[in-house]
Amino acid sequence: MLYLIAWLIDCALILFVFSATRDLAERQAEPWTLGTLGAAFFLASALSNAWAGRISDRVGRRTVAIAGGACLVASLSILLVFEHGAWRFYAAYVCAGASVGHIYPPVIALLTQKVDQRTASRRLLCFGLAFNLGILGGQIGGGWLYDHVSATAPLLTAIGLAAGAVVCLIVVREDEARDKGGDQLESVSRSQQASARRFVRLAWLANCSGMFSMSTLWFLFPRLAVSLEIPAQEHGVVLGVGRAAVMGVYCLMHVVPAWHHRFRYSVVAQLLGLGGMVLVCVGRESVALALGVVLLSVLLGYNYFASLYYNRVGHDDRRKGAAFGLNEAFLSLGAGGGSLLGGWAVTEWGQRAPFQLAAVLIAAALVVQMVWFVTGRAAVDETG
Repeated sequence: MLYLIAWLIDCALILFVFSATRDLAERQAEPWTLGTLGAAFFLASALSNAWAGRISDRVGRRTVAIAGGACLVASLSILLVFEHGAWRFYAAYVCAGASVGHIYPPVIALLTQKVDQRTASRRLLCFGLAFNLGILGGQIGGGWLYDHVSATAPLLTAIGLAAGAVVCLIVVREDEARDKGGDQLESVSRSQQASARRFVRLAWLANCSGMFSMSTLWFLFPRLAVSLEIPAQEHGVVLGVGRAAVMGVYCLMHVVPAWHHRFRYSVVAQLLGLGGMVLVCVGRESVALALGVVLLSVLLGYNYFASLYYNRVGHDDRRKGAAFGLNEAFLSLGAGGGSLLGGWAVTEWGQRAPFQLAAVLIAAALVVQMVWFVTGRAAVDETG
């Protein structure tokens, strides 16, 4: 049931974002408007993720998630209830971001509590597949609904899916997420916990730069697509193929755990992501742009799955909500920065500037991580 909830929530969010950004792009809205809307959504999400994860550890994870789902339905309805004024877009984006921030930290914590390492990895894989299928469905389905039904069809569908998620959250029981055979769990040594927390901090930087890049695509690529005369459905496919790459990375990481506590795999993933953003900077055809999105998605997939693993190993069950909330908050901060600075970059330097800025940030974040990792390892060696 928790996997279905993840699919419903992400599909609803992407349908909402696709509908609003495509409509604004075709109305020739200023890039700054698109960027600030994205920033409003993700910054609200960052704050609520950090707060909701911590509070869910105290008052109950299911309770917090239900409240977030109900608020999400109301948030998505703002654009239907109020038909005029730019304020309604900002209100909807802020409220939707704050709402979803109350859903994912408790849901991820429920999935990973009181289970052994292999079961936790399998659950994280299924969770990742579920929400990525939701994103994929929203990106491809949003383009089809927008082109073949109406401009409001994606939004109406999003509201229906969000309402379905609330029903599922009400029905699900917290102990469904617990492994019935999980009385004998593997013990995690202090050294493993310390290593995991160190990798969590490295993943924060990688996730931040990766989501900075992806948010420029989510919120500012529509304008580039319109200028390149890419149809809405094809625009959805360009973004959607990246989801398949992310899911493939998740599956590989679950099957082959050689990446555990090894930084070089993260370096390779980030270099591929950097190459992907360079392709987006120079590509003019859908195929080249799609390839760039796929390479960037390797970065996103690797570092997000790794960050979930390290947060799960590095924190006990009582603090998992707070840990996952902080992890999601860093993702949202990166995405908010990409939307805001990307919108400003378009205004100042042109349509490709946000993607160039994203490429520079990926490279800079990687350098910082490498320095941090090397100096941290040297300190550990000296202590040992």
